[in-house]
Amino acid sequence: MKVLIVDDNAIVRLGLGRILNRIPDVEAVAEAADGSEAIEIARTFVPDIILLDVRMPRMNGLEALPYLTETAAVIMLTSDEDAATVSKAMDCGARGYLVHGSLGAEQVAGAIETCRQGGLVLGPEAAAHLTLQGAERERRGNPLLDQLTEREAEVLEAAARGKSNKEIAEEQFLAPRTVKNYLNAAYVKLGVHNRAEAIIAWREAEAS
Repeated sequence: MKVLIVDDNAIVRLGLGRILNRIPDVEAVAEAADGSEAIEIARTFVPDIILLDVRMPRMNGLEALPYLTETAAVIMLTSDEDAATVSKAMDCGARGYLVHGSLGAEQVAGAIETCRQGGLVLGPEAAAHLTLQGAERERRGNPLLDQLTEREAEVLEAAARGKSNKEIAEEQFLAPRTVKNYLNAAYVKLGVHNRAEAIIAWREAEAS
């Protein structure tokens, strides 16, 4: 697995590089100092995962994100906790949003593995922002509710909040396999192919 680190702070890049080099599945690591450089490097390096900062010179992370998601799964790894930034990043296709500073090798490795398997990764700060937004949108109603059973909608809504199948199972007192079955049923009804597409469809419907 190849990982691209994108951050204008050389010390942050160095620290993340050391963490990544301790993860057995990571075969190669590349670095970029801004969004523009990241796009260029991604074309030749072809990473599997991109760890992307938000605030950078020349081209920031949010500006580069739509281009980078065409190449790899992108995890926002930044000190920016602004609710609008979190929302925009997830709407633009980020597969995760983590606030660095207290993340160790285990947390980074877990986030990368979750994204590799098609899941979403949300730190507590990002999850809190999205939960508040979800509650507000729920009051307005989601048009996809007419296409899904109540349980399918509950499971998909939890997935859209960044919950893994195991976490959803524990939260809703279901077996993990049952959670997977509900998600697969929702994919068919929504005309999507995977978890990421279903979550995007759910969020777009909430925002409509």
